[in-house]
Amino acid sequence: MPVVRLASTDPYRNLALEEWWFDRADEYGPTLILWRNARCVVVGRHQNPWLECDLRRMHADAVPLVRRTSGGGAVYHDGGNTNFSFIAPATVYDQERHFRVVMDALASLDIAAWKSGRNDLRVRERKISGNAFRHRQGRSMHHGTLLVDSDIDRLTAYLTPSATMIETKATASVRSAVVNLSEIRADLTHDLLWDALGVAFAADYGSAAAAVVGGPDGSGAVAARAAELADWQWLYGHTPAFVRRLTLPEALGAGELAISVRRGLIEAVEGAGRRVRDTLVGMRYDRQAIREAAPHGEDGALVLFVAEEID
Repeated sequence: MPVVRLASTDPYRNLALEEWWFDRADEYGPTLILWRNARCVVVGRHQNPWLECDLRRMHADAVPLVRRTSGGGAVYHDGGNTNFSFIAPATVYDQERHFRVVMDALASLDIAAWKSGRNDLRVRERKISGNAFRHRQGRSMHHGTLLVDSDIDRLTAYLTPSATMIETKATASVRSAVVNLSEIRADLTHDLLWDALGVAFAADYGSAAAAVVGGPDGSGAVAARAAELADWQWLYGHTPAFVRRLTLPEALGAGELAISVRRGLIEAVEGAGRRVRDTLVGMRYDRQAIREAAPHGEDGALVLFVAEEID
């Protein structure tokens, strides 16, 4: 049973590596993957990033957006956050067993955690771990986070959305108070936690765990998949359809605009003149792209207003 420790901190590459193992679940059997990411915000497959995080602040701080292939809510990653994945053929996949492995590992470190009804793990009533799941073609995956010594101030800031007045059926995150495990055990390190997870994984399955460091080579298919996961079309174009409502200032005629977006593209604009509609419809719902397309004159001022309100 492989226990894979990824050396990369690139979130797109790590998700591509996770998929590489996921696609080979039948070959390798139950597998545990452990890794850490550089600073980023990760949203679920069916979420709207404009509703889940402060994209303007993230852009200013060079914190990338990541969209994973599983469901669930938005989470913040940095070097203080450990990520884990349990991958197995569907015939032997056991979600409750995976939660037990994590809780047993924490118990071996004198940290008492419990599972809530929202499929997260908590210590002293505060959240330490969010979890999400994926099932496809006889393979299943349960992956999650463990806050060790993450920057809670940044977590709160980036996961506080700046956009308002968005109508959508996208999956919304459930906000919870969080705590770092280092507040529970001051000498806890990621290495200690990873060792404990590997031991608990092997003990629960009653089999020796084979350590694998780094995973497969990052070239070829893995690199290509990482590039797809970093592409605008996946990050933003996969967002479920939504309508953004904007209240116009008096200088632009007051009133309200209703901008309908599907697959990341503006498909309709209500409340604006023909020239503004002709400029915006068909464009990416993207601040820079819209700003560059703004025509001259009053209509251009309105288009620029729309651009500035995007994130």
